[in-house]
Amino acid sequence: MKYVPAAVSVIAQGQIVAKSLQNYLERHPEIDEKCSKNAGRKFYTTGEPADFDSHASLFFGQDIVSEKLHLP
Repeated sequence: MKYVPAAVSVIAQGQIVAKSLQNYLERHPEIDEKCSKNAGRKFYTTGEPADFDSHASLFFGQDIVSEKLHLP
């Protein structure tokens, strides 16, 4: 890697976390009963919805439409 000294190992955590979660769920099948199936998602932002939507769309890989939440 360009910015990391050769003596430093960089570990990508995504795959480690996914495997750990898979292992946990296999050992605890009762968790499946608590999980939503075919649920919808709603997005709220206190910022500008257009800005949030463009960033969230990149993260989720699909169009996101949020609602502005006005806090007192």
